[in-house]
Amino acid sequence: MFSKRGANLFLLGLLSLLTTSCVGFKGSTSPPLVAECRDSFQTEAKFCKTRRVVSNKVQDGSLIAVRTSTGKVIKVAAYYNRKWDLCFPKTYKRFFKEGQPLWVEVLRCGYSQNKPYCPWRVKYSKASWYGYGDGSGKWTASGRPFIPESYGLANRELPFGTLVKITNLENGKSVYAVVLDRGPYVKGRDFDLYPKTMRALGGLERGVIPVKVEVLRCGWEVD
Repeated sequence: MFSKRGANLFLLGLLSLLTTSCVGFKGSTSPPLVAECRDSFQTEAKFCKTRRVVSNKVQDGSLIAVRTSTGKVIKVAAYYNRKWDLCFPKTYKRFFKEGQPLWVEVLRCGYSQNKPYCPWRVKYSKASWYGYGDGSGKWTASGRPFIPESYGLANRELPFGTLVKITNLENGKSVYAVVLDRGPYVKGRDFDLYPKTMRALGGLERGVIPVKVEVLRCGWEVD
């Protein structure tokens, strides 16, 4: 049997153990800290071993607009990485030079698991194609390998993984393709098609064609 003094010491020790355990449990299950989205920030162009744009100033999946001193603007999704203010895959060397000053505006702050948002369902515009001898590189902005002979395309607005139906307005041919890259960055064009996609539309020799693009499924994770 415990003495009264022994029982009190036992209860005190048990209470101390429970308190310590609770604090430890609470700390181990708390969510990791993530960056809050800044409205805007200034940095310089850096390239690192990554398959998608990363930054320690935004939350995963945030939409940002990157502007250079010459006025060129590129919109792209950025993902949190505590190491980098802003770092691009090497494929972006066609847009920026190492150390080039950049101004960044956060257009939409959010997490990658958020429901994808498509700003439109149908668009009439012009489409070009890319992929052979133009310095496209081995990787797309979505992090997927660039495979010219697959049904893919680049667009500046639609989330990666968006499934679209593309119709060539000159001959009526249609094809289904998935948004896997960003571009084009030529005024008057909204779509840059993989060679296989453009070939299916009969527009490879034309180079640029008028198209109707319909969103069938808005975005999904492509990593």
